Amino acid sequence: MLVADGEVWRLGSSMLLHGSFAHLAVNMIALFFLGTFAESVLGRAKFLALFLVSGLSGGIALLYFGSFDTPAVGASGAIFGLVGGILGLALRQGTFSWQNPIIRQLLILTVINLFIGASIPQVSNTAHVGGLVGGALFGWLVSDAAFQRRSALPPTLIFLGLEAALIAFWLLTL
Repeated sequence: MLVADGEVWRLGSSMLLHGSFAHLAVNMIALFFLGTFAESVLGRAKFLALFLVSGLSGGIALLYFGSFDTPAVGASGAIFGLVGGILGLALRQGTFSWQNPIIRQLLILTVINLFIGASIPQVSNTAHVGGLVGGALFGWLVSDAAFQRRSALPPTLIFLGLEAALIAFWLLTL
């Protein structure tokens, strides 16, 4: 694995690469719909932070739990992170409920996409779940800043520090 050889930037740049035009198209359609909603809730800067830290969370999940027999590319870990971010916000704000139609739709969409990912050999559900969990944690952390329109820089830096520590620990334990 190239990350183990010191090419740590691949954890972030891999979310910008795609295996085919169809792969790119599916991710861009998902990003358009989920991203539009997440950006309207969070604002532009917090949305960008959520997308980036979620993509990195997906890469970190691959480091710890994935297989390295095929290259991992795509934005789907970050896109799952958008769902996780909204779910994390809802948990923190007390609006997480099956009765909430947005939450219900996001949960159903997540289960369907994880099933599809498990059905296609080249798809990494490890990165999807990593992005989802990372996004949920980040959404929970920035919840107050999101709804009070304050800066999310402190929680973002805390989250990035945690991700950097996880990457460093993985590199040191090779």
